[in-house]
Amino acid sequence: MNFLSLPIDEVELVFFDVETTGLSASDGHAICELGAVKIIGNTEVSTFSTLINPKRSIPLEASNIHHIFDSDVKDAPYFEEVVDKILYFMGGTILGGYNVGFDLGFLNAELARINYPLIEMPSIDVLLMARRLLSLEHYHLSFLAQHFNIISDVFHRALSDAITTKEVFLRMKKDIQRRGIVKTGDFVSLYGFNNDFFKKYQEPKIALIYESIQAKLAIKISYVSFNQKRTYIVFPQKIVERKGKKYLLSFHSKMTREFTFSLNNMLQIGMV
Repeated sequence: MNFLSLPIDEVELVFFDVETTGLSASDGHAICELGAVKIIGNTEVSTFSTLINPKRSIPLEASNIHHIFDSDVKDAPYFEEVVDKILYFMGGTILGGYNVGFDLGFLNAELARINYPLIEMPSIDVLLMARRLLSLEHYHLSFLAQHFNIISDVFHRALSDAITTKEVFLRMKKDIQRRGIVKTGDFVSLYGFNNDFFKKYQEPKIALIYESIQAKLAIKISYVSFNQKRTYIVFPQKIVERKGKKYLLSFHSKMTREFTFSLNNMLQIGMV
């Protein structure tokens, strides 16, 4: 995980999107198109796109959204025929996506079906970024593109949506960097998808907090609050979990009232 200590502009990012036959892999729906774009910094390195034969009929309500029909995929490769190319393109990178949990969920369901290991990579959710950074009426990808004056001729096609997601990310990344947040690990901590990798990435923070609680020592926290990076010195009391997220309850070193900190928003922690 050494790349997490590098600036975000020095790390390969792959933004990807899938189009599917329906909304839930657990209901037997499958991927019918996958598109991805790889960048370093602000530079597009390469793209990947393929239709995929889902081995089932595409319902009309799905085709009406992404305009992929049975006739388009009848001669397309099965997932198991392109999986190695997909994994090679994505390998060793940070993944990104719009509501990336949906896309990863389908991708991992396809991998499980053919007995491949599941993807547990650091993943940035651009929808989560937008909701935390922007105050908008809607957060649909098309609305975000309009907000940032990003021109896209097609929505709900995998490669086009992946590229649009990448462009939305780049616009927001610029604003985040101006606030002093530049490390890859900080982006993952603030806007990462809550998968096993994300949970393991939080473990050193949790271990240090428990150590300071037992020793009754203060800790110094670099923390993002209201999209601004701030530093606090606090005496941690306990870690609690609310709706699947962990929070630190603590007292400020110079005040008696209790403060609550989200572990996801902690960029750095150190003993004082």
